[in-house]
Amino acid sequence: MSQTSPSGNGSAPRVAKALGRMDLILLNIVAVVNINNVPATAVFGQVSVLLWGLAFLTFFVPEAVAVLALSKRHPGEGGIYLWTRREFGDGHGFLAGWCYWTNNLFYVPVLLLYMAGIIAYGGGAASAGLVDSRLFVGGVAFGWLAFMAVLNIRGLAFGKWIQNIGGMSAALSGGLVLLAAAAAWWRGSMQSAPMVSGVSWEMATSFSVMCNAFIGIELASTMGDEIRDPERDIKPAILTAGVVSLVSYAFVTWAILALVPIGKLGVIQGIMQALSVSAQDAGVGWLVAPVAVVMGVAIGGSASAWFSGSSRIPFAAGLDSALPAALGKVHPQWQTPYVALGLCAALCALFTAVSMTGSSVAEAYQVLLKASVVLQMVPFLYMFLALARLSGVGPLSRAAGALGLLASTATIVLAFLPTSDVGNVAVFEAKMAVGVLAPTAAGAFLYWRAKRAARAP
Repeated sequence: MSQTSPSGNGSAPRVAKALGRMDLILLNIVAVVNINNVPATAVFGQVSVLLWGLAFLTFFVPEAVAVLALSKRHPGEGGIYLWTRREFGDGHGFLAGWCYWTNNLFYVPVLLLYMAGIIAYGGGAASAGLVDSRLFVGGVAFGWLAFMAVLNIRGLAFGKWIQNIGGMSAALSGGLVLLAAAAAWWRGSMQSAPMVSGVSWEMATSFSVMCNAFIGIELASTMGDEIRDPERDIKPAILTAGVVSLVSYAFVTWAILALVPIGKLGVIQGIMQALSVSAQDAGVGWLVAPVAVVMGVAIGGSASAWFSGSSRIPFAAGLDSALPAALGKVHPQWQTPYVALGLCAALCALFTAVSMTGSSVAEAYQVLLKASVVLQMVPFLYMFLALARLSGVGPLSRAAGALGLLASTATIVLAFLPTSDVGNVAVFEAKMAVGVLAPTAAGAFLYWRAKRAARAP
């Protein structure tokens, strides 16, 4: 049995339908709820909670409207790549898909670095310094990357369990942070965080990170042909992820501010700082290590979700001859896009290694995060523009598209503002420029070459 290719012309190899409703719910949660974003955005005091609410209204709500409308109008494998291709043509579709994919070549290493930081803090103060050890961070990052790549190549029915367990661990991690804050309140050891602290242009930069943190509900649509019943299951999965993500980000921000003084919040290990402080105050410091394992699994599940989902973009592009046809190959036994997955694994390893060269781990984290924000927002510009001009939708949906377009544009601009973790602004901006322009230029060259080859006799 064959399936229609993303372009709608010809046929594509058969892929297994492995995702049910609960799989989609957990996939959305693990893709969206990444509480590693909280420490970097909580440093401005309680106003950070309001900023999370603003990011939800201006970005997540329009995103949900767009995903529901476009996944229904253009079902199939490829998600945002497919939607842009259908609405704006081949070239624009390729650019949107390419940026979505290459963004994750940065974002997956971001998650791997954060996972290493969490694990390093699991041993308490004695091992916390390992977060700045390139040998330790590299060992954790490359080891987990190899593990999740092998499992996802073996089959989505196997790989999805990393995401599923990660989704449950993400919810449990947030609950543990709230429990720690409640224990601190009970013992009278809560910190009194100011309403606003350290007002500067960095607050606007943090807002761009918050908008980017709500991205993820479109990820399942990249695997549209692998969902058992998309018309029934996508909407409840999105609604559930929306509620869980807003509650998680808002309440975890409040909890972190209640547990750790603002001046001592670390970008990479801030969550573990909060839990460690609370556990030591309560005389249960031994809990820190198992909590670190839970949080590490949650971050690892998120990395696997983005790795697996984004690999469907080059897979779909290979089927459409927008990239080399080999990327469109499906494993004859496991029914997975094994060539695309293997390429993603190799490139993620390369970007992880490059990001750790000539920078501290904290600065490498910032460069990877901000470059991924810019690349990620390019396909969302297309998605919101498509919603704003989509026929058959009401004025509220069009207004949502316009609002999302505005938020995405602002996020791109704000991402280029350096934070206090950046030691050399010129080097940071140069890395940002190279990190954004080099992948885009490479994609344009590959697209031109593939189309030229397709036109040849």
